[in-house]
Amino acid sequence: MQFVKIQKIMLVALLVGGLVGCKVAGELQEDTRTIELGKAESVELRLNMAAGVLRLQGGAGELMESYFKYNIDRWKPEVGYSLSGSRGILKVKQGKSSGMTVGKKRNIWEIRLSNDVPMDIKVNLGAGQSKLDLRGLMLESLNVDMGVGELTVDLSGEQNQNLDVVIDGGIGSATLYLPRHIGVRVSVDGGLGSVNARGMNKKGNVYTNETYGKTDISIEIDIDAGIGSIDLELK
Repeated sequence: MQFVKIQKIMLVALLVGGLVGCKVAGELQEDTRTIELGKAESVELRLNMAAGVLRLQGGAGELMESYFKYNIDRWKPEVGYSLSGSRGILKVKQGKSSGMTVGKKRNIWEIRLSNDVPMDIKVNLGAGQSKLDLRGLMLESLNVDMGVGELTVDLSGEQNQNLDVVIDGGIGSATLYLPRHIGVRVSVDGGLGSVNARGMNKKGNVYTNETYGKTDISIEIDIDAGIGSIDLELK
């Protein structure tokens, strides 16, 4: 299983290396996109970013308010929104590129989401730095494929229902900010690296806070660890 995991990580790194190649980095371009909720009663966000810096948080006046900066033409984000019954499907995807890249590459996404609609979030990352500040969102589930780089996920805000989180680790570091006042259980499977969980109880590969099993609402987190460090910090 661990050998398969390492193979997957190596494949991701090779694919990302191909994605970021053979283009000349040009002038920095800027783009903004705003998406209205419409008649949707819940939303699924599917976000795919091959390389760059991602900042995702709540506080938008509409379903999504976004600001993109990039200096490779074909990296222009592709944004789509559709309705399936009362379910909204929001897709944000990095445009494709191939070959080697000459010059300094820049790709920065700043995305704000509405705090007023139940949301399932799926994030697929390649290489780079990602900060997911999910406090305030009506989050129903979270699934993150980490890739290569640094990942920060803040789940320390209020939560009105049980939450399931799945993180598929890659190469790099991941930091999760977790609440003290809501029961939290984190299961870490495999990986070549370290887990730092000061203030949490440890039993085998499972970490829990002091309030786990004592609150009506709980957060269940499953991490398929890769190569690197995982920090679990209570706030």
